[in-house]
Amino acid sequence: MMIWLAVLDGAGVYGSVLHYAFVISFAGNAFLIFIYLWCKNKLNMDEEAKFQMMEDKIIHAKENNESQQ
Repeated sequence: MMIWLAVLDGAGVYGSVLHYAFVISFAGNAFLIFIYLWCKNKLNMDEEAKFQMMEDKIIHAKENNESQQ
């Protein structure tokens, strides 16, 4: 009988429970990974990547200007 009710329910109660279970598990896992990396000082919030991308953009812009002239 419960299987028949689950089929009739579709995405109702069971779908909502499944949805919230996935949301809580993904958010909880992300939070645990963040705490782990924070405790190990491996978040790597330095700005080296930003500086490298800015340098690449400047070099690329200079190459484009030279090729257009």
